[in-house]
Amino acid sequence: MKSLVLLALCLPVWGQTNFAVLHGNVQDPQSQPVQNAKVSAIAADTGAHRTTLTNDQGWFEVVGLAPGEYRIEVAAPGFTQSNTSVVLEVGQQLGLEVKLALGEKRESVNVAARADLLKTADASLGEVVETKSIQVLPLNGRMLLDLAVTVPGSHVSHGAQAGDMNPLYWRPGQPSAISIGGNRPNANYFLVDGAINTDPTFNTQNISLSPDAVREFQVQTGSYAAEMGGAGGGQINIATRSGSSQYHGTAYDYLRNNSFDALTFNQMAGDNHLVRNNFGGSLGGPLPGRKTFFFLNYESLRLSQADTAIDTVPTPQEAAGDFSQSGTNIFDPNSTHSAQDASTIRDRFPNNQIPLNRLSPVATTFLNQYVPMPNAMGGMDMNMVMNMGLGAGGGMGTPSVVGAGIDSNNYMDVRSERHRTNQGTARVDHVFDAGDSLFARYSASSETGFMPQNLPGFGAYHDNMAQNGNIAWNHIFTPNMVNTASVAVSRLTMFRYSENNNNSNDIVSQLGIQGVGFGGPGAYGAPYFNVQGYSGMGDTYLATPMHAWDTVLEGRDTLSWQHGRHSWKFGGSYRRYIWPMWGFFQNRGYYQFTNGFTTQTLSNDGTGSGLASFLLGLPVVRQARGRSQHEPSALVRRCLPPGHVAHHAPHHAGVRPAL
Repeated sequence: MKSLVLLALCLPVWGQTNFAVLHGNVQDPQSQPVQNAKVSAIAADTGAHRTTLTNDQGWFEVVGLAPGEYRIEVAAPGFTQSNTSVVLEVGQQLGLEVKLALGEKRESVNVAARADLLKTADASLGEVVETKSIQVLPLNGRMLLDLAVTVPGSHVSHGAQAGDMNPLYWRPGQPSAISIGGNRPNANYFLVDGAINTDPTFNTQNISLSPDAVREFQVQTGSYAAEMGGAGGGQINIATRSGSSQYHGTAYDYLRNNSFDALTFNQMAGDNHLVRNNFGGSLGGPLPGRKTFFFLNYESLRLSQADTAIDTVPTPQEAAGDFSQSGTNIFDPNSTHSAQDASTIRDRFPNNQIPLNRLSPVATTFLNQYVPMPNAMGGMDMNMVMNMGLGAGGGMGTPSVVGAGIDSNNYMDVRSERHRTNQGTARVDHVFDAGDSLFARYSASSETGFMPQNLPGFGAYHDNMAQNGNIAWNHIFTPNMVNTASVAVSRLTMFRYSENNNNSNDIVSQLGIQGVGFGGPGAYGAPYFNVQGYSGMGDTYLATPMHAWDTVLEGRDTLSWQHGRHSWKFGGSYRRYIWPMWGFFQNRGYYQFTNGFTTQTLSNDGTGSGLASFLLGLPVVRQARGRSQHEPSALVRRCLPPGHVAHHAPHHAGVRPAL
């Protein structure tokens, strides 16, 4: 389906969102425009310079400037030279008014103060998190996105993607839980050097760069310019570091373990170990010729953390259908009848035991082969558990309100969560003699690990690779006409599988469950049994098999033209989304059991057991679904917005044909 829409804000991201623009006016002492004044922007880091001339009205514009510190030189015959130091931020459009004094050209006037940062080119809201903040503010876990909360209107959200682990993808160290302007965490749009860095499936961040690889990043919170607006929440545009005319390097190692971390009194005797090691380094500088600059960064994470929990598992007697010592009475659902008061009741199983011929072979086989027996005294005090720093119910499906009886909290589950991440960024910048500039960057992050889930044997492994790269070329046709062209790719490969999947352990077939378990050896694993009062048994959806290849290809071009007092931009972008997914969500089945089938009065009267219902094969919820998915998609967007009128209200419009 094709549509043509006229928008006040153009949705695609293109053009110079990672570059800065310097524009302004040059006047003489009588506030008259100075024509043909030479305006030069000289980068402090590399010495690269861009030059333009003022027009007959004294206006000038320099586009496509990389973020950083610049010396702005303005010179004209019969006037002293003006030197102004400015710092340009990512995506900034900075206005500068210069008044030249009469005098000889060899004389100069230095302006030490920072230039006026009043925004007159657009009405967007937001802030830039600068280099100093990235370097000096404490970052637990070195998660760059945590710094976004320093921007007004941003806060850490606790939704489906909260925490420093994205549970939708099992991606360690890839947080996407920043809420901006009251929007959901997946309503944000992420860019790196102006190129898309957003995973299209759930609108989360693709690759989280090392803070040492980032110069600064911009967080726009509203009223986006035409170049921005990829989502309804925040627009987070990261600018990576580049090399300079001097060699610079860093090396670091951040270590947390039992020797360095403080423990509570009750933790001292426990096995609550934590080893988190972040280490890496960076190096940047010039290549021979002093016109090409490089920057390299590497960072690694090694995380091992005790995941200790107190679970509730069936006793050997309960697994055999004997609830005589469980502290709860179970009633036969086949004995339902009317009492003398006309109420509907059931008869208790003799001796509080389910007859052997009534036991479900699926339940007994699963409990005997895959569920551990108790290893701790039942009824452990949960206050003591919390004081020890242990978790309760390692993946417990339903709160233990009825069903576990005196044998609750009878299994101590001690396992380790393990994650390993290796990421790197390489960038090369080149400045041509004619003033053109070219840069190329590639970033990649390999993420592997294991996360305990439910009871032992039902954990989840993940193996992901995030990649992002782009190439941008600024070409100067004339001092007043500059073109920026770029191509980019963003790719996220995800592979997730369960701990018990060794391509031969077909648990569903072993249990004899019909109608589920399709997908072949790669989808083998266990069903998920959610039994009221007991810890979760089987594989959760986080341990079900999934393999995805999310890819975004992007091409953009923008032509900037200054004509009189007007600054025009013409451009377009093409973006193609490809996200095939091989997934079998809940292909092994999900089953929920409550005490409802084994209560005395057919109501929640405090009798019955969810485990007894499981042993009888009577679920209250049964889900069996899942299929292989392959959903490639293509989207074409173009935008032709006129730019702004200098020192007047800006006008933005766009045309977007979408396929």
